[in-house]
Amino acid sequence: MIEADPFAESMQRMVREHLADMAPTAPEESRHAMASSALADEGVSMFQVCVGETVIGMGAFKDLGGQVAELKSMRVSPEFRGRGIGRRLLDELINTAVQRGFSLLCLETGTHEYFTAARRMYQGAGFTQCPPFGDYQLDDNSVYYRRAIG
Repeated sequence: MIEADPFAESMQRMVREHLADMAPTAPEESRHAMASSALADEGVSMFQVCVGETVIGMGAFKDLGGQVAELKSMRVSPEFRGRGIGRRLLDELINTAVQRGFSLLCLETGTHEYFTAARRMYQGAGFTQCPPFGDYQLDDNSVYYRRAIG
């Protein structure tokens, strides 16, 4: 995992694919995936996973203040899923967040069946359900998790 430029063509492709995958899972107001421009904001750290020169995964975290970060934009290309890459990416994101001084990681993910594997992965990594955080509101299309780190 290396830090990524959200404006690099390879990352823009990943973000476009990510947003396209999210489209059928919930109404637009319930989809919280970030566009490339938002992933470039100050306070957001974006990372990529590559096989050779090919980007096959991405993930980010956003500084929410007070040593709290939100995991964002977790994705592994479909042809590489089921190999543990997502979990390794998640573990590296957690370790990097610890190194950067965060003590709590939060995340929002969908309730649609498409997100079942992701929810299992987060729960297996020690994340527990919590109420909405930050600017999120209760939404039947979202579930919220958190985990103390560090």
